[in-house]
Amino acid sequence: MAISRAISWRNFFLNLRITFQYSMLGREQRMEDALSAELSQLIELQELDLDIQKLTDRLSKIPAERDQMEKEFAAHAAEFLALKSKHEQTLADRSQIESDLATAQEHHDKYKQDLMRVRNEKEYTTALREIDATKKQIGTYESEILKRMEELEKLETDIKVNEPDIERKRGEVDQLLHTLDQEIAATNTLLTTMRSRRQELVVSISTEMLSTYERMARTRRGQALSAVRDGICSACRVKVRPKLFSDVRKGDQLITCESCGRILYYRPDSSQIVEAGIN
Repeated sequence: MAISRAISWRNFFLNLRITFQYSMLGREQRMEDALSAELSQLIELQELDLDIQKLTDRLSKIPAERDQMEKEFAAHAAEFLALKSKHEQTLADRSQIESDLATAQEHHDKYKQDLMRVRNEKEYTTALREIDATKKQIGTYESEILKRMEELEKLETDIKVNEPDIERKRGEVDQLLHTLDQEIAATNTLLTTMRSRRQELVVSISTEMLSTYERMARTRRGQALSAVRDGICSACRVKVRPKLFSDVRKGDQLITCESCGRILYYRPDSSQIVEAGIN
């Protein structure tokens, strides 16, 4: 799922970059389509603003995607990590038991030496009792060490079997994270270019028209303008009156949709564009 998301967004980003380049080249074409220079600039401004919003929204979602990838990996690797944790704990337990064994062996050797220096039956009995007790301790510790060694052997086998899969999965996740880092860098570069172009447009549009556009954009989810295709407002899908449609096609004045209030502009459908190209 994570891989498909990364590919999907990479394709989206490439398409958006191509669209932006096409938009820059197409500005002159729109001027030839009988649109006033300022209306043409508003159209480009809206396209920029919508693309900038898409890219900004995308950037805001990447941190959550990174977290989700790490969570999915952690879930996949949970059993393996538990094995490694148990292996480390077993090693620590064996080390502690070996230390206890060494201490018990020292005590055992001391009591054996004490046995050689006893002066009465009571001291002799005590020394024998301590020797016997430490000998039992040593036996217990040795059995525990053997048990831990068997556990470690099994754990190491399990770790060896599972490690390649975890390393492969970790490599996939790291590659996806790297792809996201590249996407962030490329997106920020494109945003810088878009915002620079936006600033150029803003200073060339009249204050009154820019104010109208921005007010409309705030109340219409960023879409202040709407193309009229086949006599229909593409935003609200309401048919535009013939006289109003005729004025929109001229493109020499600011006309708003009587239904949704958006600024209207004319954009012929694909069949008309193809026919015009043939002619």
